[in-house]
Amino acid sequence: MTPRTEATVRKAAEPDLEVGLICADRDGNRIRIDRIDSGDHGPRALSYHYLNDELRVQEGIQERSIEQFLAEGWYIAAPGKSL
Repeated sequence: MTPRTEATVRKAAEPDLEVGLICADRDGNRIRIDRIDSGDHGPRALSYHYLNDELRVQEGIQERSIEQFLAEGWYIAAPGKSL
């Protein structure tokens, strides 16, 4: 019997979101989450930067609501794995 292991890459979910998390889309574009607003008095949002192949900031800050961000279908790697 093969032991059950955690998936290497999976879609990001709200509980996964934290500052510093690196996510990728289906095309391999990677981003790093820079800020998450709790939304106590307004819409909850996050800010992120696109990264180049060396994981250096490539573009200016992007901002989306958490719902929009998750709907875009970003993926994350399991702990200890890379995208």
